Amino acid sequence: MIKVFVYGTLKPRGKYYQIYCQGKTFKEIKCWAKGRLFNLPLGYPAMSKGDHKVFGYLLYFTFLKDLKNLDKLEGYSGISNAPLNEYE
Repeated sequence: MIKVFVYGTLKPRGKYYQIYCQGKTFKEIKCWAKGRLFNLPLGYPAMSKGDHKVFGYLLYFTFLKDLKNLDKLEGYSGISNAPLNEYE
C-alpha cells in the first residue's frame, strides 16, 4: 500500500486525476496537511512547509508502477536532492 497526499491537479476532478489516479486507487480520503500552498507561474500549485491547512486527498495505491508514473509527471527522478527534481 502506497499513500500519496494530493492537493492540486491530481486530486479528484483535477486536471490529471483521470489519467494518473482514476481506477488505480483503492481508497481516497479527504484530508488536510500542514503547509503553505501557492501557485507557480507554470500553471500548477506547489506546497511548502508552513502552518496553514492545505486541503486535499490521501490516495491509497496498490502498485509501485502507479507511483512511478506520478513521479514522471511531477518531475521527480527517484533520487533524493537530485538537481533536476521539481520536488522532494
